[in-house]
Amino acid sequence: MPLYENLGFKAHPFAKTNADEEPNLADYFVPPPFYDGVLGDPSVPTASVVLAPRGGGKTALRRMLEETAEERHYLPVSYDRFEFSAGQGIGDINLQYHLRNIISRLLVAYLSHLADDPNLLKNLPSDDRRRISLFVHSYLGDVTGDGLQNLLKELKGLPERFREFWREKVGFLESVINLLLKSYDLESIDLPTLKQEEKSLVETYKYQLEYLGRLARSIGFRSVYVLIDKPDETELTGNDAAATYRLIQPLIRDLELLGLDGFAFKFFLWDQIESFYRTDARPDRVQEYQLSWSRQGLERLLSERLKSFSDGRVTSFRDLCVLGLPYDPDSAICLMANHSPRNVIRICERIFAAQAERNSESNAVQPEAIDQGVMAYCTQVARDHYPEDYIRDLQRVGRELFTINFLANDVFKVQTNAVRNKITNWSNAGLVKQVGTVSVESSKRPLNFYYVSDPAIVRLIHRNIALEQFLKDRWVPCDSCGTDNLASIELYPDGNPPTCSSCGRELF
Repeated sequence: MPLYENLGFKAHPFAKTNADEEPNLADYFVPPPFYDGVLGDPSVPTASVVLAPRGGGKTALRRMLEETAEERHYLPVSYDRFEFSAGQGIGDINLQYHLRNIISRLLVAYLSHLADDPNLLKNLPSDDRRRISLFVHSYLGDVTGDGLQNLLKELKGLPERFREFWREKVGFLESVINLLLKSYDLESIDLPTLKQEEKSLVETYKYQLEYLGRLARSIGFRSVYVLIDKPDETELTGNDAAATYRLIQPLIRDLELLGLDGFAFKFFLWDQIESFYRTDARPDRVQEYQLSWSRQGLERLLSERLKSFSDGRVTSFRDLCVLGLPYDPDSAICLMANHSPRNVIRICERIFAAQAERNSESNAVQPEAIDQGVMAYCTQVARDHYPEDYIRDLQRVGRELFTINFLANDVFKVQTNAVRNKITNWSNAGLVKQVGTVSVESSKRPLNFYYVSDPAIVRLIHRNIALEQFLKDRWVPCDSCGTDNLASIELYPDGNPPTCSSCGRELF
C-alpha cells in the first residue's frame, strides 16, 4: 500500500504543483485578501493586474475566476497559451496578434454556449448572422477538431457539457466550420468574398470584441472576463523578464482596450516584470495587487488541502507525525516555503518521499523524514535559482547576518570592494538584503548589515544542525508586523538590538 494511503489519504495530496493540473482545486482553494477586488462586479467590469512570484498562486486565482463565472454570470475567456510562427520573435508581437487570439477564443466560448439553444443565433437579424458567419470563416475557417480541442483546453471555465458537444460533433481532422454552418444555419462565404471582407476586419479588432461582448450579454452574461496568464512560460520568454513584459505590453498599455465596455481584462503576471511594467503602469486606471502569502495563510492553505484529500480525517501536518514532535511541523514547513504555496507542496512531497524511503509501511511521519525532506527541498532550490558559486560562498560565510568588513577581514581575506561586488550579486539574485546598520568598536561609522533572505539558503548554511535546533536558534517572529525572521540574534554586535528584517522594529 502506498505511503499516502497508510497516512489516510484517498490520493497523493502533493503529487501536483501546477494549479492547472488540479481538477478539485476549488475544494481547497484559499482566497488571498484581495480576492473580491480582483473578482470585482461583473455588472461594472474593470481591469486589474496581479503580480506574484512563480508558485505564488496566480494560476490558482485565475482558475477560481473561471470556477466562479457561472455563478456570477460572466463569460470567462482564458488566454494563457501564446504560439508563434516560424521565425517570429518577441519584437514581432503586436496588439493585433493578441486581439486575434482573444477574439477566436471568445467566439468559441460564445458559440459553445449556444449549443443548448441554436435558435438564439438562428433568430438573430440577417446582418448579425452574416457578421457571425464572417467571424467563423475568418477565425475558425482552418481549424480542425484537433485545433478546436486545443482552444477548448484554454477555455477552462467552459462547462463540461459544451466540451462534450464539440467532441461528439467534430472529428479529429474534420473542419469545424462545416459543423458550425450546419448547426447554426450560417451563410457560407466564398473565398474571393471572404478575402475582400477580411481586409475590413483587420482595422476593427476592438469593434469586433465589443460586438462579441454585446452578443454574450444578449444571452445572459453580464460581461466578459479576459484572463491573461503564463506569458513567462513560452519558448520566447522563459526566464527573461524583459521579454515576458514585451510579450504582453501591447495589451497592458492600451487603456482604450482595457476600458472596453462590458470587458474586464485580468492579468496574472510574474513579479519579476514589475520594473518594466512601471514605465507603462496606470494604477489610477488599472487596479494592481501584489500576491504574497503570510505563513499563517500558507498554514490554512495546507490544512484545507489535507482535509480535502483525506475526506476531513487529516486537518494538519502534525496529525501525520509521530507524537511528541518538539516544534509545529505545519509552521516550520510554511516558514521554509518562503511565502509560496507551490513550495509548501514541494516540501511536503519531499517529506513523504523521505518517509517512504525510510519505511513506506509507516502510518506516521518521523522527524528525521521531515528534516531530510526539508533539506532535499532546500538543496533543489539552491540548484534551481542561484549560481553554484554564490551558495558555496555563503556556506563559507557560515552565518545569515554579516557586515562587509566581517566578510573582507574574517572570511574572504580580500579588499572591501571585492566583497561589495559579491554582495551586489547576491542582492540582485534575491539572496541577500540590507537590514539597517550596526555600530561596532572597530569602525567610526555605522556599517551596513546584511541578511540572507531565502530560508532555504539559511538552512543550507546550517545544514550540519538538526532542523529542531535550527528553528529553535533562529526563528523569531516579529510581534509588530508578523514577519518570520530566520536569524540568530547572537549575530548582532554588542549594543545593537535585534530588529525585524521587514519593518525594522526591535524584536524584543
